[in-house]
Amino acid sequence: MASLGQGAQPVVALEPEPEPEPRPNPNTSATFDNDNDNDNDNDDDDDDGSEIRVRYKLSIPTYRTLCGLPRAPERRDVLQAACQAHEFRTFPIRAEERGLLRAINEQTGIPYAIRGEALAQPWHKVFLLAQAEMARANGGGGGSGWPAGRISGAGRRALAGEARRMRGLLEQVLRCAADVLGSAGRRDGRGVAVALDVLRSVRAGVWEGAGTGAGAGAGAELLQVEGIGRAYAGRLAAAGVRTVRRLAGMEFYHIERVVGRNPPFGHEVLARVSGFPRLTLRVGRAERCVVLGGRDEKKEENLKGKEKEKEMWAVRVRMGYENEKVPSWRARSPVVTLVMEGADGRLLWFWRGGVKRLEGGKEIVVGLEGDRGERVRATLACEEIVGTVVRHEFCI
Repeated sequence: MASLGQGAQPVVALEPEPEPEPRPNPNTSATFDNDNDNDNDNDDDDDDGSEIRVRYKLSIPTYRTLCGLPRAPERRDVLQAACQAHEFRTFPIRAEERGLLRAINEQTGIPYAIRGEALAQPWHKVFLLAQAEMARANGGGGGSGWPAGRISGAGRRALAGEARRMRGLLEQVLRCAADVLGSAGRRDGRGVAVALDVLRSVRAGVWEGAGTGAGAGAGAELLQVEGIGRAYAGRLAAAGVRTVRRLAGMEFYHIERVVGRNPPFGHEVLARVSGFPRLTLRVGRAERCVVLGGRDEKKEENLKGKEKEKEMWAVRVRMGYENEKVPSWRARSPVVTLVMEGADGRLLWFWRGGVKRLEGGKEIVVGLEGDRGERVRATLACEEIVGTVVRHEFCI
């Protein structure tokens, strides 16, 4: 039987700021362990002046919009709410952009088209351009995913500059959304996982899970690799190579044969994907905890006749990677997140840290509050790289 000491509750926050690693708190239904967060407490997510809003420097209307997200939201809910941020009102739709946006909405095969309303609001522009980039394996318009011939060259260049600024702001709003969903007032584990999924897709420019099967857009995940465009991704997908992990396992001459290139193209591709994080996750058997400090008889008396408190369980979690060296992607050290959610989607644990902390394997003991036999889902992934997700389900 494991034992856990009492400690201050860490915070979920996606802005990297160095801090000593916090300890779990067995008195809360969710524990957030963030290796890169500052030590502040999240206030109730209905408070307009909350620590979360101040941290991300967003307006009160934007914060209210994010607080209005439903429990266990879908991808569309999170992306649409983020695109409705008040800050995007500085990007109105110009007359020459309407034809392009209509074509993106109707012709590019984006997953979340806008139906039943005219394309006139700034959030429509952000919503469609973000999806066009993430669905660029399906459409024309070069690497942007925009349909060709719908806007002048000067207008396209101006819009491309706006799109870069909008994407940076969208990432900031999505980080705030994940923080809101994981705050003390929400503890929405499913929502946090979905928000991180959307953030990862926006950051990588490819939908998580897209193109891993046959059909339109096959091999979309490969577009993250420098030097791999739609044509090469299509050829690799036709040869059964649809993920970066699979590409990293190929021989250089096989890559060159499939895409029709001469040396040293294969060596160059393998050098770029050698640092792609191949994460690992292992979860040990859950053991019932004894919380140090003894029983609270008064609290137990008050609970008589009411809903029984969930038990505390200790679970040993080991995170690591299969790479021979510390993974790096596009000359940067990736950030990794671990989300653990209960059977009802409530947030049980959150951890965030640099992949360097996983060198040699990082082992932590997690305190989970739940019922015996409850099924828990753990999701480990890089915050900004599609195709790195590792999931593990277990019972406590």
